[in-house]
Amino acid sequence: MVATALAMWLSITHLRLSSDLTDLFPNHGEATMLTRFLRAFGGGDLAVVLVRGDDIQEVEAAARDAADALRGKKTVVQVLDEAPLPRDVDPTLAWGFAGPAARARLAAALTPSGMRARLDGTREMLMAPGSTDAETWLARDPLRLATIPWEEKTELAAGLSAGSGGAFVGNEGRARLVVAEARGSAFDAPAALSFVSDAEEAMTVAHRAHPSVRLDLTGGHAIAVATAAMLKRDMIVSGALSTILASCMFLATFRRMRALAAVLPPLALGTVWTTGLAAFFPTGLSAIATAFAAVVIGVGVDTGVHVYASFLEGRRSGLAPADAAHFARKMTWKPTLFAAIAAGLAFASLALSELLAVRQLGLLCGAGEVLTAVGILLVTPEIAILLERGPAPKHTVPAWVEGVRRLTSTRPRALTALIVMTMPLVVLAFVGWPSPSDTLVAIRPRALAPLIIQKEIYALFGGKEGQWLVVSADADRERAMARADAIAEALEPLTKGPHPIGFDALAPLLPSATSQRARLAERDHLNLPGLKPMLTSALVEKGFDPEACAPALEAFAHPSHDVRTFELHGPVAWLASRHVARDPGNQRDFLAVTYLRPSGDPATDTRTLEVIRAADPRAVVTGYHHLETALRDALAHDLPIVALVAIGLVILTLRAILRRALDVGLALATIGVEVAAVALVMRIFHVRWHVYDALVLPVLIGITMDESMFLLHAARRGNSIDSDDAITVSLREQGPLVASTALTTAAGFAALLACRFEGLFDLGAVGALGSVLGLVSALVVVPAGLRLAAPRPRNSP
Repeated sequence: MVATALAMWLSITHLRLSSDLTDLFPNHGEATMLTRFLRAFGGGDLAVVLVRGDDIQEVEAAARDAADALRGKKTVVQVLDEAPLPRDVDPTLAWGFAGPAARARLAAALTPSGMRARLDGTREMLMAPGSTDAETWLARDPLRLATIPWEEKTELAAGLSAGSGGAFVGNEGRARLVVAEARGSAFDAPAALSFVSDAEEAMTVAHRAHPSVRLDLTGGHAIAVATAAMLKRDMIVSGALSTILASCMFLATFRRMRALAAVLPPLALGTVWTTGLAAFFPTGLSAIATAFAAVVIGVGVDTGVHVYASFLEGRRSGLAPADAAHFARKMTWKPTLFAAIAAGLAFASLALSELLAVRQLGLLCGAGEVLTAVGILLVTPEIAILLERGPAPKHTVPAWVEGVRRLTSTRPRALTALIVMTMPLVVLAFVGWPSPSDTLVAIRPRALAPLIIQKEIYALFGGKEGQWLVVSADADRERAMARADAIAEALEPLTKGPHPIGFDALAPLLPSATSQRARLAERDHLNLPGLKPMLTSALVEKGFDPEACAPALEAFAHPSHDVRTFELHGPVAWLASRHVARDPGNQRDFLAVTYLRPSGDPATDTRTLEVIRAADPRAVVTGYHHLETALRDALAHDLPIVALVAIGLVILTLRAILRRALDVGLALATIGVEVAAVALVMRIFHVRWHVYDALVLPVLIGITMDESMFLLHAARRGNSIDSDDAITVSLREQGPLVASTALTTAAGFAALLACRFEGLFDLGAVGALGSVLGLVSALVVVPAGLRLAAPRPRNSP
């Protein structure tokens, strides 16, 4: 009672679901840098509201209203419905914010013909309606040098770009974006939830005023909240469904509701105890680990099947209820507890994985397997004493058991059955194991609403998925920024041509002091003071008053060398915080990030990597696309280790219970046939094969050995292997029970098929397949092996 009360208190007050999907990442190579990036930048995405409608004016008004509503929220740092492109600045500082192409355009603007062409454009602006506000800054910069770095498409974030007016407009005005910088990290669940709540309230305000317009939210915070909600839903639904399905399988075996009433309470106790342990994970329960509830419920019923069956056997033999309870514990504690410990250790072997989520799943399922077994052994017989005071039901053998017995009733039949069962091993030897599949689906679910909106933004505004993250890490922030600037400079020529790339960097709006000084030094080679007379002559020729443009002439006479310093406030703060941050895992390092969208052309992408390495040899190129390789490497590393440990534990357990080498060999043969059959079925039905579900196979070795172990244990009673009756008794006594345990285990995994998180769905599919195929293997291989291993009777042909 104390343990249960403590576990419930921990579950309610301390258990939390982690929306940090970096728990699913390996801890080596580019994947490590991706984890550092995501934790440093709080999810790596700005919050974006997509505003869509058929009426252009309504869309514009709704975007404006949504932006105004967001600006009043405490969870919002800054809101932008257009890009903050600087104009009213010293024109001689334009070089500091110009990339190679823009610096070439600046140099061209200072030629005699270039000056006259720029002044023609300025005159047109001054003659346009509403140009009064522009007179002041145009007098200071009649050549509009300060706007040259941003006169072409300006990429700001993940393909998001602003035109000459600065607004984020797509689909000919029928779509607009409102960009918000949220307060707090996307991995801080309360902060993410608070921001999303405020954003949805602001969108509701805008929608009420403009009902024909649709508003949708995406970004790191929205993805985190949607992921947490999905995981919570999946955990509740799969747990409830697992209970229902496992109960149905249990009832199909005993056909007595009171039997279920004796098993469910201790099963619930074991699950509650395990959930209490889950509260101790400091980072919260990861996405994959939420499967533990469904798995523990399905696997935990196994012990209840054998304990209750033994209790009924005792009652049928004439024992009083209390004596039957003692009999049930005496007959089942050793095989069930050993089997639970073996399965628990097989689960715990997942702790050898380098993936935190998989380690959590293994530890919780392992603990749950043992705890539910202990709970059932302690409590189920006591409940049975209260429920089974009347006559015990007659023992009936399902008709299918006789059919299974006939499959191996003679030596030729047994040999034929074994040959058929080993066919998956032969086929698999030719076709090979399933190939690793789309691992990213297991990490970023396709059905998540914010991710769907993100794809729609790509379609409407340009850009695409699969961006690369080019990360320059350095203990000095200035050096990190300068290295990122060098990468941006080198990448710019690749944005043109038949297979252009796209990228957004901090260099255009807030370059490092080092980059600004180098660019201003390049400007000084143009000798701006010497060009002052040329500018004066051009002004007079184009009808401008040189005295009115005195600030511009003075700027040419004394070009500024002021360097803009890095500050996390002002109109470009949202971009600064997106590109530069301190690494929370290594406080000595700063990360400067360039977001790159590859062309998709292999040759161009290879050239892009070469350019990056030449510009900054220490930069790390990472991103979700790099996870594919890293996760496949993790699979290749983890699967053999976990499998060897699981097999070793199973061999020790089987040896301790069965003792005879032949029995251990038959149990291992059953497992081998099962694993081969699972792999073959996965290939046939195209079940995704990745590290999160592949590691279930070694675990199934520990779980599904129960079926063969109980069949062999029953056959060995009384050392009657030489008798045909031993196999028949084993099947009739244990066949229905092992079928029930296998199907309840399959039910636990099958419950995960209701999950929206694809990684859990795949895990459930492999687990359910393995449980069912393991049962088939045990019911055929064990009797067939015993039949063939038995000495030939005398006078037999």
